[in-house]
Amino acid sequence: MYGGEANKDFPKALNQGIRANEAKKSERETKTATMTRLSGVPALPFTYVAHVLEVVAAVLVLVWNIHFRGGLAWDSTNKSLIFNLHPVVMVIGFLILGSEAIMSYKGLPFNKEVNKKIHLTLHLIALVLGIWGISAAFKFHNESGIDNLYSLHSWVGLGTICLYGIQWIFGFVTYFYPGGSQALRREALPWHALFGMFVYILALAAAQLGFLEKLTFIESAGVLKYGAEAFLVNFTALVVILLGAAVVISAAIPGPSEDPHSYSSISDA
Repeated sequence: MYGGEANKDFPKALNQGIRANEAKKSERETKTATMTRLSGVPALPFTYVAHVLEVVAAVLVLVWNIHFRGGLAWDSTNKSLIFNLHPVVMVIGFLILGSEAIMSYKGLPFNKEVNKKIHLTLHLIALVLGIWGISAAFKFHNESGIDNLYSLHSWVGLGTICLYGIQWIFGFVTYFYPGGSQALRREALPWHALFGMFVYILALAAAQLGFLEKLTFIESAGVLKYGAEAFLVNFTALVVILLGAAVVISAAIPGPSEDPHSYSSISDA
């Protein structure tokens, strides 16, 4: 009796298994076709767009803080000049250099090992400058008698720089020195890339919160809401958004012969 019921159920279970396998195969083919289409889109033009936007963002943030805000200084009786270092260093030193580090694999004409070293070095410089930029904000607050870490911008910004440091240390230890096993590097690579992009997007979000916060403060202090400085700040924020979009797209597009599992330790080269 039980054997007969099992025999009746066997063809049904077999058909279900076949359909499940066909569905998985179809899903794999769809993903492969999508990657093939993406691989036909060159990443290099997006890096060119990002380079132009980086120059525009750097010029705008310098004009804002030097022309409209009065200049830059690490030590000054005018404490606002100390704070002005914060947006300048965070945009040029942290965001722009971080963007260049991300695009180094797609935008530089060197071999993979050279690009990896450039990638590591640029991220390290961006991290150091980011820490300096945040310290300028703390210095301004402390010398002006203003509380620290009371805003969402400060929370997201400090969290971003901490995650950035963790990401850099993990990448250095796993892919450079002493270098993890081949299996570890292969398994960690997609997570390393995904987490790095997450931290980069967090940095973009922190920048937008910073622009909004500073603009709110200066408008409450008398800056015209439809004046030249307000438009400049908003336009700078838009340029940073477009820059982030160009960088993310260039990083997401695979190269024509890119092997996603070929990221090896320098010591193995």
